[in-house]
Amino acid sequence: MAKVKLTENTFIKRNDNILASDLDGEKVMMSIQKGEYYGLGKTGTFIWNHIEDFISINDLVTLITEKYNVTREHCLEDIVPFLTDLIEKELIIATN
Repeated sequence: MAKVKLTENTFIKRNDNILASDLDGEKVMMSIQKGEYYGLGKTGTFIWNHIEDFISINDLVTLITEKYNVTREHCLEDIVPFLTDLIEKELIIATN
């Protein structure tokens, strides 16, 4: 998989091949291709719930900062590594 440099203008969405379910307000997911399970906390679940269709990281940051008490800069610093991890695990798709 080619590396995508994430910027505020990068668009992301869920990988449609990932099975996901709610468990006590958090997401648990399974990659059928890899046979691996993953879990997301509350903020990760919030993000997962908003990336069913392509959304820019800029718009996602706006949604997060409206819900949580965090600055845009801090939010971006925190979610880029998180999203990069999801891309590497093939849970989400990114395009510039």
